[in-house]
Amino acid sequence: MTSELTIGVLLVAWYLSVGLGVTVGYHRTLTHRSLELPNWFLYPLVFMGLGAGPPIPWVSNHRNHHAKTDTPEDPHAPGIHGFWFAHCGWYLGIRNRLACFLYAMAGPLRLLIDAACRPVYTTDSCSNTQDLKKFPFLVFISRRPGYILGVLIHTLPFVICLAFQNYFFLAIMWFTVVAMYNAGDAVNSVTHRWGGADFQTSDKSRNQFWVAMFSLGEGWHNSHHAFPSSARHGLAPGQLDLSWLFIRLLRRLKIASSVRQPNPKELNKRRLVA
Repeated sequence: MTSELTIGVLLVAWYLSVGLGVTVGYHRTLTHRSLELPNWFLYPLVFMGLGAGPPIPWVSNHRNHHAKTDTPEDPHAPGIHGFWFAHCGWYLGIRNRLACFLYAMAGPLRLLIDAACRPVYTTDSCSNTQDLKKFPFLVFISRRPGYILGVLIHTLPFVICLAFQNYFFLAIMWFTVVAMYNAGDAVNSVTHRWGGADFQTSDKSRNQFWVAMFSLGEGWHNSHHAFPSSARHGLAPGQLDLSWLFIRLLRRLKIASSVRQPNPKELNKRRLVA
């Protein structure tokens, strides 16, 4: 029982650290500048989120998504490109549904597939991320050699499981990785097709409770599109945003600063009347 509890605690800690690396590091800090973090904290946080892809291309894609939401130029618009392409096919340019499904279920193998195939930062790409190109660490892990090195470090837990033939732990980790990846992917696919809207936007973004729970608050996507610069995504009453709770803790510890969120007047102006 003790070993199972230990495994459970380790998996939860891993899920949270990787998830917060993406939601707070990649998304709310690097992409939208919703808060500021010192480099000594930001760099390890971003490294933990490296499974989501090289950070500078990730930020570039997400900024394009906000600039061209639900149009043919949107990197992942399910209403135009189809559900599976918006869910995960767009990472590698895959449109075959079966191939997309297998990629979504690939678990830790997806890390290796991405390291070999996902587009990385080059001097001619990601023109909308000039603010990030001044950070050598972000540039290094966004290029192929640095990205591959980071991915290999991320795969060490799985290699150790294989080495010790701990297939039960490997299976649990595989399921956890699949859940983590698909929670993030669902923000691009599910929350642009199904769910409710609390605020007026010019796109099809929706809030979806279960996506928010698994993605640590990213599923309040309509709220995010209404106020993209807000560090808090769960803006309506009862919307649990675990990433926001983490940001509040960082602010209390005086690690996070310049934390942005809309004031009540802005919220009421954009709020939809039930």
